[in-house]
Amino acid sequence: MRSVRYTFAALLLLTAGTLAQPHAAFDPGKPKELEATADGPYAVDLDWKRVRGSEGYYVYRDGDRVAETAGSDYRDEGLQPGTTYEYRVSAFDDDGDEGDLSDPVKVTTDALLGPTTPTDLVATAVSPYRIDLEWSPSEGEAGVAFYLVFRDGTEVASETGTSYQDSNLTPETTYEYRVAAVDSNDMESALSEPASATTLAEPGPPPPEGLTVADTWPTQVNLTWNPPAGSGFVITGYNVYREGSFVGFVVATTFTDTGLSPETTYRYAVSTVDDRGVEGEWSDEVSATTGVPPDVIPPASPTGLRQVES
Repeated sequence: MRSVRYTFAALLLLTAGTLAQPHAAFDPGKPKELEATADGPYAVDLDWKRVRGSEGYYVYRDGDRVAETAGSDYRDEGLQPGTTYEYRVSAFDDDGDEGDLSDPVKVTTDALLGPTTPTDLVATAVSPYRIDLEWSPSEGEAGVAFYLVFRDGTEVASETGTSYQDSNLTPETTYEYRVAAVDSNDMESALSEPASATTLAEPGPPPPEGLTVADTWPTQVNLTWNPPAGSGFVITGYNVYREGSFVGFVVATTFTDTGLSPETTYRYAVSTVDDRGVEGEWSDEVSATTGVPPDVIPPASPTGLRQVES
């Protein structure tokens, strides 16, 4: 009987000793070979070596736990472009006990690509005061919101399309243009290659009408004409040309050209000058031939005079 009690007591003691043993803490060691790879501007892919005996893994970004995953990889999304993040990973068992953190790894997400640079910029002068621009469209991950137009290095306009009319310019002046694209994230492309154009010359008033030779003298030609019709500016006078060379300016619609050679043909044209000081085109030419000078030499004295008897 003592033997049975002893055996039973021993069994109780053995069982109690077994139950009293403390639960061993989970200590798998930290995950190894953690790798982080940026996948575009908004995501990072993580991968590490599996830890034996682990139930799952915690993922930490910049010191904050951001995810729990059963596998040994994870895709972290919703990140900021062009930003550096630090990641660490730990393993945990089925009781939730967590092991040590892995060594940190850093990764930078891809920067957003801005729009491509506009190409094929063409500048065309269409008047003394306007130059028209055209270019090929740009492309971008965030689309193209608008284009900035620069004249001689200064921004002058923004356009949603691929053309622009630059007006209120100065006649006979050369301007250089460049264009940049801007996307919906306000990212601006590089400037296009430059394109230049020179505004046209300012138009002059119409030429006089009805240029006529009024009369001629041996050393003088008298001209007359009518004012031009339809001039948009006030006429202040006329330039007179002989044989293509300037010979005088008059306010009236007549001109007397003196000091000419007798019996000589001359060609004349007249142009209009307005209150801007701008000269218009020449009129059609007219020709005039000076007259023969008068005979001013007296006749010779008679000779061989004799008396005739009747």
